[in-house]
Amino acid sequence: MMKKLIVENLTKRFGDLVAVDHVSFDIMEGEFFSLLGPSGCGKTTTLRCIAGLETPDEGRIIIKDRDVTKLLPQERGISLVFQEFAVFPHMTVYDNLAFGLKVRKTPKEEIKKKVLEIAETLNLKDSLRKVAGRLGLSEKQRIAIGRSIIVEPEILLLDEPLTLVDAKVKEAMRRELRRLQKELRITILYVTHDQLEAMMMSDRIAVMNAGKILQIGTPSEIYESPKNVFIARFIGSPTINLLSSKLTIENDKFSILIKDKEAKIQVERKLYDDILGKHVGRELLIGIRPEEVEIAKQHMQGYNIIGKIEFVEVMGEKMEIYVKMNDEYIRALTPLRTDLHEGDNVYVRIPLDKIFLFDAETEQRIL
Repeated sequence: MMKKLIVENLTKRFGDLVAVDHVSFDIMEGEFFSLLGPSGCGKTTTLRCIAGLETPDEGRIIIKDRDVTKLLPQERGISLVFQEFAVFPHMTVYDNLAFGLKVRKTPKEEIKKKVLEIAETLNLKDSLRKVAGRLGLSEKQRIAIGRSIIVEPEILLLDEPLTLVDAKVKEAMRRELRRLQKELRITILYVTHDQLEAMMMSDRIAVMNAGKILQIGTPSEIYESPKNVFIARFIGSPTINLLSSKLTIENDKFSILIKDKEAKIQVERKLYDDILGKHVGRELLIGIRPEEVEIAKQHMQGYNIIGKIEFVEVMGEKMEIYVKMNDEYIRALTPLRTDLHEGDNVYVRIPLDKIFLFDAETEQRIL
């Protein structure tokens, strides 16, 4: 597959604020690629630079082997859908879909043919004569996307397109958007602050913060191998546990002491000597996802953290359990259990093969 979009060292400043800081990534043809990050991280400014709505201070934007950095938006071969969907409410669905082709002075017969084809794909054929403003959000989203892809753009840019819809509609629209993308082989750059959206729909994700891209990978790569504390916290629901700890050497083994030596995890030196050796004595953070934490009512081997259940939140077939040990909590996500209640004293196991270790000062992952 060829690269459809290449972004090289893109930088955008607003006065003293560096909104986009030397951002680089590429998107393959037919790929669903997401820019994911919190509000104000620079993802929308990056998209606006690619669309030609902002002028970058540095860097290049290449679309299908063509440098478009200084071209006007209409010369770039892109289509853009905002979160409001931007349909013409007074026009029929047919006229909305045909609008871009009419602007390009496409022959009427070709317009009719393309509109009928895209309406069939988008399940809008029975709505072509309806006024767009009277339709529901799901139909409006399909109209906006249809109007964007009917002109056959090189890349479809989507800026937080599901932000304004409620949870039930959003779930259906996520599935619909992914189906359309796969069926029509559209190359999509999707901007969102919602990690669930990005994880469910994307082929690859670029996680952004403070104007920089911190990590690019598939959803599973980013979830299973976060490069730093920010990514570990931002990806995953419920949020990852981060426990204060310190690395020592005891009996020729690395020992990760959790919370003032109340519990420890031993690690074979021969396996990790090169990785952990330089971190002996340093403050660390242990990362463990709630679904990997194990809880028992009785003490067993490996269950070496003692705590008390403070809260239990039942979520259908699962329950989230908050265990307090001194002044911090560790959370576990388990199948529904009837033997665990608020106030119970319990023992907790953290599987060694499921932990992440971060340097507490740099917040970079070391294991």
